Amino acid sequence: MLIYDLEQRDGKSKYEYLYQCLKEDILNGKLAEGEKMPSKRQLAKENGISVRTVINAYEQLQMEGYLQSRERSGYYVVSDFDSPLRYQKITIPDPTPEKEEKWVADFASNTTVYEKFPFSMWTKVMRQVLGDYNLHLIMRGEFLGSPELRYEIAKYLYHNRSMVVSPDCIVIGTGIEYLYSKLIGLLPEHAVYAVENPGYRKIRLIYEELGVKWTWTAMAENGIHMGSLRSSQATVVHTSPEHHYPLGTVMSARRRQELLKWLEESEEHYIIEDDYDCEFRYNGHSIPALFGLDTSGRVIYMNTFSKTLSPGIRISYMVLPPKLLERYVNSANFFSNTSSNLEQHTLARFLRDGYFDRHLNRLRKYYLSQGEKLKHAIEYTPTIPVEEIVGMETGTHLLVKLHTELPDAEVKRRAQERGIHLCCLSEFCIEEQKRYEHVLVLNYSGMEEERMQEVAELLGGVFDSEIAEKRE
Repeated sequence: MLIYDLEQRDGKSKYEYLYQCLKEDILNGKLAEGEKMPSKRQLAKENGISVRTVINAYEQLQMEGYLQSRERSGYYVVSDFDSPLRYQKITIPDPTPEKEEKWVADFASNTTVYEKFPFSMWTKVMRQVLGDYNLHLIMRGEFLGSPELRYEIAKYLYHNRSMVVSPDCIVIGTGIEYLYSKLIGLLPEHAVYAVENPGYRKIRLIYEELGVKWTWTAMAENGIHMGSLRSSQATVVHTSPEHHYPLGTVMSARRRQELLKWLEESEEHYIIEDDYDCEFRYNGHSIPALFGLDTSGRVIYMNTFSKTLSPGIRISYMVLPPKLLERYVNSANFFSNTSSNLEQHTLARFLRDGYFDRHLNRLRKYYLSQGEKLKHAIEYTPTIPVEEIVGMETGTHLLVKLHTELPDAEVKRRAQERGIHLCCLSEFCIEEQKRYEHVLVLNYSGMEEERMQEVAELLGGVFDSEIAEKRE
């Protein structure tokens, strides 16, 4: 049925309005190519108009080439006209991994546990914000982000990362990728960016997408290998000193001082300090951030709430040293902030009223328990040739060093056959390095506790044939 509200025709005649409605339905695909139109009497009856009104509309559409009349059959939508407005159905590929729904265990997914999101607390705070801020929430947001949120983040950084920063130096944005695009515009055009190797692969992809020159620096046991950094000729280094992914390395105090000394060697040297999951330390206190130790004003601190709350809440932030902040304000102050006012104000109050701290405490206990249970399940599965398990002190993943002759690709293939999706440490390397082979990177944040032993036994099945061969 084609029924139109002719009371909304805004001064047009009924025939003109009907013609316009039918034309729009043809152009947007609601009336498909080759489709037969309703009879004149039927369409007139359904819309409470005269048959003459329908005839006039049909004839106008026929004259313009949208309809064709077939003797003793009626009117049909023309199937061979070409219009730039013609609706075309676009098939969007599914971005999710092909087997995501089928994995027995997905150790490759390094994300938060959605079920642990504090819905009741978040909803309560959001209702308060809606009532208190009202129209302000639908107005254009502050350029740097909500002043309330920047103030609460500054307080949080002072108490948790030993950083004394002005809220005016904090820039809010929708995700780390967005902030990188803004940051790179502030740094020297000819800068060479160094990424850690092995390291978080997404950073390299961001640099490639943004068209900057990048290289890599090797890792040592206590953080970035300084000799490798110097030989790379990089001027900007991206690093995660509090917790490296995927190695799990915590940069030593001495290495931090060496890195800051490198920073002072040239005014074109900068450090991007990525503190993506500094909150998940289970023993002792976090080491002070590089930003707080820097005296040169060339450390940029970046963090996100994607890991602690949810990637769906697209709020990340960077702390700019004064000179870069001045450059940013002068060059980009015409941009509107990309984060929702509602979510920024909700997060500000969530931080202010202590909900965030309580949520983090619960998450830490949960993740620590998950890591311990997975470690126990692996250690007590005799068919897994474990040489060493590390990574219990920080983060949400374990490194399992294996005593096996199987190539990493074969281990992955066999695991997939058993419904286990996993990554090997060698996959995070820019070039092949023997010392990083035969190490599994197991992200356990999304693991189901009751299935851990079952998953460990399935993983052990990967090595059954190898163990049998050794016995023979």
